[in-house]
Amino acid sequence: MSPYRKRFVQFNMLLIGIVLTVMVAAVAIYMVNDYYNSLRMTMEQVVAPLQGFSQPPKGEPPKEKPDQKSAEQKKDILTVFYSPESGAYSILSPNNSFTEEELLSLLSTIVSQKDDFGTLGQQGVIYYRSGGEPCRIAIASTDYITRSMGNLALVLLAIWLSAMLLFFAVSVRLSALAARPMEEAMQREKQFIADASHDLKTPLSVILANNAILLENPEAPVGSVRRWVDSSQEAAKRMQQLISQMLTLADVERPDAALSMQQLDLAAIATKAALEMESIAYEKHVTLETALPEACVLRGNPDYLQRIVSSLLENALKYEPAGGRVQLTLTQDKRKARFSVQNFGSTIPEEDLPHVFDRFYRSDKSRKSESGSFGLGLAITKEMIEKLGGEIAVSSSAEDGTVFQVTLCR
Repeated sequence: MSPYRKRFVQFNMLLIGIVLTVMVAAVAIYMVNDYYNSLRMTMEQVVAPLQGFSQPPKGEPPKEKPDQKSAEQKKDILTVFYSPESGAYSILSPNNSFTEEELLSLLSTIVSQKDDFGTLGQQGVIYYRSGGEPCRIAIASTDYITRSMGNLALVLLAIWLSAMLLFFAVSVRLSALAARPMEEAMQREKQFIADASHDLKTPLSVILANNAILLENPEAPVGSVRRWVDSSQEAAKRMQQLISQMLTLADVERPDAALSMQQLDLAAIATKAALEMESIAYEKHVTLETALPEACVLRGNPDYLQRIVSSLLENALKYEPAGGRVQLTLTQDKRKARFSVQNFGSTIPEEDLPHVFDRFYRSDKSRKSESGSFGLGLAITKEMIEKLGGEIAVSSSAEDGTVFQVTLCR
């Protein structure tokens, strides 16, 4: 398990443990109070039939059908008639717990209590006292309560442990889902650093090697070392281009970066971008076609849109073979504007399609890296489109070639 998943599980279980403990404690308090209330009601029922009698009643009391809980409680309740003035008492139920002296002392203490229901900790009893002469007193041992509370604690502890085990299993499963985006982001960051370092290492090595040659021949004429100087210049330009693209990508990805939006004509922007690419298409002997409406007004950023259209056209022209055709199309409806860039003579393998927008992606199978290409162009384009609230999709087939389609809100 990765450190992120472990931390997620730890915090999650801590929070769940606190919540479950509070809930179990609340249930325990409620059940204890309910048990004491039930015990009091049982004690009241035990002495209730004795009200109105000045002496212990003879014969058996009327039979009732108590619930199981009340029946169990009544078995452990001692019922006593007690006259405080004379000290006389009569026991109405079996007494297996107290001697005569202990019982007299206990009855005297109960009568002196302010509350008619309560617990005597030293004597280890719970009592209920009904007024009148003589007093009607019900007594139960706290040992019975302790056993009942112990059983309750064991049940609640088993429920707590079972719930914790269940939530632990769920947390481990959820941690895999929750930590996956973070782990993927960290992996992409590591890959980004590795790729950037690799692409910077090559021109740096060229510059260092050329400088070493120049230092070994300080007296050589300028013309004879011109090729080493030119090579260093080209390597430096490549480094500058890569660093510029990396800074652009970092700036686009900044969530707090301000982006000015305004009403503009996307058709005019697309026309301008196509005109700028005409010279590149001519040099590669590629036909550049456009199918644009007279106007397509939407809200966006002119600099972003210009760079998006230019980047997609440049990418299509780069990989279209000589004699091929690239087409720029723009359509619109009331809510959306869609433009696509299609190059008919080049395709992307199906297994590479999901990765074309990854940073430093370059497919070696069908698209060979060309000078000045670092695999950041499409990543920057995608970030810009999403910053404008749009979407980009790519498809590729032998019949239609490769199509990049961008959808923007109007």
